[in-house]
Amino acid sequence: MTLHSLSPARLFPARFLSPATATRGGLAALLFAGFLTLPAPPARAASAGDPAPQSASQQEVFDTMTTTRVERILRSFSDVQWRELDNNAYLIQLSDGLKMRLVKRDKSLMLAAAWGGQRLTLNRVNEWNRAKRFAKAYLDNESDPVLESDYELTGGVTEQNVKEWMKTFVYFAKEFQKYLNE
Repeated sequence: MTLHSLSPARLFPARFLSPATATRGGLAALLFAGFLTLPAPPARAASAGDPAPQSASQQEVFDTMTTTRVERILRSFSDVQWRELDNNAYLIQLSDGLKMRLVKRDKSLMLAAAWGGQRLTLNRVNEWNRAKRFAKAYLDNESDPVLESDYELTGGVTEQNVKEWMKTFVYFAKEFQKYLNE
């Protein structure tokens, strides 16, 4: 199979693709498929002093993650509680109880969720990794399953890019949680 023969229909289950996206194919269709959304934070009324909303092309592009920026991104999610663990790590808990750890480096981010006390065979971990993209699974030193995703900032990203990566990880963490119970 060559790279150019990979259509969205081959890469994503049908439930992620609209009929139009599934038939168009190509990398652009993958990038603009919009296959994952979470509820947006509640809108607040604009005031006269508020700047006009920025389009994606007007958002600041950055390649280094600051503490201020991480915390602004975390505050933008309405269903998230979080606290800083140390200068580079945050504990994040969703309203449904799912807990994750966000680790900030200058040029990258890492999200991880662990399920202590759950058992999963290495064969099942390998099955997950063969079938899924964007989040890798492994067994930690205590043989507990862990799901992890890295995000490289080199070359530049926007806050919206980071938010979408986080939403994607949450989706796969919930899918992994179901996978553990199969």
